[in-house]
Amino acid sequence: MTAEQQASSVDQPEPGGGQVRFTVKPGSKVQVTVDVGEKDADGRVPITVNAEEVLEGKLQAEENAPGAADRPGFSIEALAHRLKAVDLAAWLFLSAVGIYLVTRLIGLTHFPIYFFTDEAIQTQSIVDLVNNNYQSATHIWLPTYFRNGEYYNLSLSVYLQWLPYMLFGKSAVVTRATSVLVTLIAAISVGIILRDIFKLKYWWTGTLFLSITPAWFLHSRTAFETAEFVSFYAGTLCAYLLYRYRSPRYLYLALFMAACAFYTYSPAQLVVPLTVITLLISDWRYHRENYRRVLIGLGFGASLALPYLRFILNNPNTPFAHLHTLGSYWLTNEPFVRKLAHYLSEYLIGLSPWYWYIPNIRDLSRHLMKGYGDIMIFTLPFAVIGLASALRNLRQPAYRAVIIFMLMSPAAAALVQTGITRTLAFVIPASILTAIGFEKILGWIKNPGGRLTELSLGPGPDHRRIGWSLLIMAVGIGLASLVQQTADRIVLLALAALLWLQVSGLDQRLAQRLMETRAVKSIRRWNLKQTFLALSVFATLAAINVGMLNDALTNGPLWFDNYGMGGMQYGAFQVFDIIKEYVHEHPETKIIFSPDWANGTDVVARFFLGDPLPVEMGSIRGHMDEELPLDESMLFIITPQEYRDALESPKFTDVRVQKIIPYPDGNPGFYFVHLRYVDNIDELFAAEKAARQALQESFVTIDDEQVRLRYSHLDSDTPDQSIALVFDHDPYTLAKTLESNPFVIEMTFPSVHKINGFSIIIGSAKAELTLKFYSAPDAQPVIYSFSGQGSLQHPELSFDLPHPTEAKILQLEMHDPLSPETAQIHIWELKLR
Repeated sequence: MTAEQQASSVDQPEPGGGQVRFTVKPGSKVQVTVDVGEKDADGRVPITVNAEEVLEGKLQAEENAPGAADRPGFSIEALAHRLKAVDLAAWLFLSAVGIYLVTRLIGLTHFPIYFFTDEAIQTQSIVDLVNNNYQSATHIWLPTYFRNGEYYNLSLSVYLQWLPYMLFGKSAVVTRATSVLVTLIAAISVGIILRDIFKLKYWWTGTLFLSITPAWFLHSRTAFETAEFVSFYAGTLCAYLLYRYRSPRYLYLALFMAACAFYTYSPAQLVVPLTVITLLISDWRYHRENYRRVLIGLGFGASLALPYLRFILNNPNTPFAHLHTLGSYWLTNEPFVRKLAHYLSEYLIGLSPWYWYIPNIRDLSRHLMKGYGDIMIFTLPFAVIGLASALRNLRQPAYRAVIIFMLMSPAAAALVQTGITRTLAFVIPASILTAIGFEKILGWIKNPGGRLTELSLGPGPDHRRIGWSLLIMAVGIGLASLVQQTADRIVLLALAALLWLQVSGLDQRLAQRLMETRAVKSIRRWNLKQTFLALSVFATLAAINVGMLNDALTNGPLWFDNYGMGGMQYGAFQVFDIIKEYVHEHPETKIIFSPDWANGTDVVARFFLGDPLPVEMGSIRGHMDEELPLDESMLFIITPQEYRDALESPKFTDVRVQKIIPYPDGNPGFYFVHLRYVDNIDELFAAEKAARQALQESFVTIDDEQVRLRYSHLDSDTPDQSIALVFDHDPYTLAKTLESNPFVIEMTFPSVHKINGFSIIIGSAKAELTLKFYSAPDAQPVIYSFSGQGSLQHPELSFDLPHPTEAKILQLEMHDPLSPETAQIHIWELKLR
């Protein structure tokens, strides 16, 4: 029993006794620790007693562990009267949420400095849906997923923009602010978990720790769907723990939040089901006890899965196509063992302290805050202490659930490559564990003598405990020796040392020895006021939030100097306003705006300029590659590299710069340019066209044979590698001509081949196919012609020859009768049989 305020006298209990008598001054509060048999994560249940209320026969009790109210032999009287005084922790939490919102909404269009196509597509997709009477381009009413570039990966994040768009119209501020409001789910869920499940005194620190996490700070200020997924994932954890500790009814909320997470971000299609399955196994006994509620939940979950089933039945190959587009190694021909090793390597990076806490350049610059780790480095010791506590208390469902969510966070990212957007969910369990560890540190700061006394009364070492602790230390040292990064080694060794000290019971012996020292005796009376400590911590974390916002708004634009396609993709907030003004002032000017500064610029342009676009999206290189109309009424808005190319090109003259939009560092970012062709431009293009008519040559291995190929000029800097994609047995890779219709491919085999038929993947094009078979180089060809129409659902055409035909040389021509001679013709795969 620890008196937090002065007690005039205390009678110690006799050995084995259960009664302590003491007197206290009126109004004093006493904290009582009661051992109820089955201990919680901290091994105690504190009861706060007010001396004046004791005289009136009243008792205030507060449970300090999940589920302790249901333990045999322990009952908690419902509080007859709530204190009318202000609940400081609640006010600090509300203030923390306010700080979170303020540091997200201020300067929303100034940091991050880009407005990415993945943000614009959210609102633009809902605009298109509304304009199309809520039907997709394929006439599906309220489609489950929306296309983003080459694949379907947008769903709920699009629908979340519906109400803001209907109320406020289309704007970057509204699009980003909508996402910010969704991320409040994460900020609030972390606080609720720490207050209602882990019963922390300083539970509001979790929200502030999340707020100052650099990776979360940056992405929660964007409209990237990854931030919304993480928010719903955090809501899932919160609702699930409330289901475990408060009421089985919260199961439905947990399933709803899980479904929202599932439909928000494509990696969630793996992360969420894995999480659900693991939680089902982890808490199987509890689920079985509430089997009726679980059965209803299964029905509810099945109904939530119906939109996905509708989509996948119409698009069965979409998940694999997405992985292929992302370049997943799982779709290569590598041995399974090597793929598994690759997966484990990427997975462990997603859990690595080095990756999360040490500044690195593994991710693209637009996803980083220069000089910061993805999580603040000073919070790492707190996270290690919290993780040690969680591992030591894995029997507690709450700790187990947090660890499960942490382990699931990189599960999908490892299928391709670990990156911050794919593993961002890690910040939720990290914030929770950090707050748990920080609470323990604050306990020592507030009352070191009391904590030391409590520790000294704990269980001491014995043979069994020492044996387990040595095993833990050996495992920790072994794992540390296997990792490459120094930060990872330090964390593993620190974690192992903490667990070794606690499990062995040596911490109890150490506490006893320390209590006998003169220095410790002098601080045993040290007992800081909880209010003072709470306000000091709040002020510090709030100041870090404000400082990070100021740093981002002031220095963020200058953190990285690559503002182009491979870097920050800067310009959306700057260039489109100027274009609108220019179009208004010069309606007769035809503006050709380069797409080379960012991904998906057609979507970004539609977002800012509306439909139909008042500009033409195109690079000045189009006028370099072929002779196109060019006069004084045309204005090109181009990148610095395109401007240099135009100056160096022999095809242009009289290059005049009308305006320059600078990058944040002052260097030119966009050039507004007028120019004209040189006088002999016809001769230059004629000479280039003649040169391109000649077939390119290379050797490709086809079915273990070296085959000599001659083929049309390809739109590729490495044509020999591109043409090989036609024969790589991969239906997702392709080769396309530069400006040649038909696409000609001539194959010369090492020996004569007998061919019975062929298949070709052409996408949704209409094809006229001509095959010429030469039994020898100087022989007359045998010619067959075929035709067919491909589609998105059936892009492959297959034909049998009238009879088997021998060929030493085979020439295939694919002509699209619906396209001009200079069209780009695509072939994904060609197979002979």
